[in-house]
Amino acid sequence: MTSFFVGDRLKPFFLVEIYPNKKIVSIYKPDKYSKNEDFYEKYALGKLLITTKYNDIIFVKKPVSYKNALLVPEIILKTKTGCIIVSKTVEEYTKK
Repeated sequence: MTSFFVGDRLKPFFLVEIYPNKKIVSIYKPDKYSKNEDFYEKYALGKLLITTKYNDIIFVKKPVSYKNALLVPEIILKTKTGCIIVSKTVEEYTKK
């Protein structure tokens, strides 16, 4: 598993956990119940937004080391039915 924080250094918006051997991705965001947890646990124990299979991952900028994970401003996940863009929000687009 590889973990990425998406957003800026002061306050990342989301935690994206990627399981490359299974091609599965999970996206989390902190919630009011996890606000007093340690930094990583705040996200990992927060609200699970999406768990899905992906085909490819595109990083807009090269990931940089950040705490116990990596930090990127935006991730694009190509899926079988479209794509998911994770930046300040999580937007899902489907093919027509």
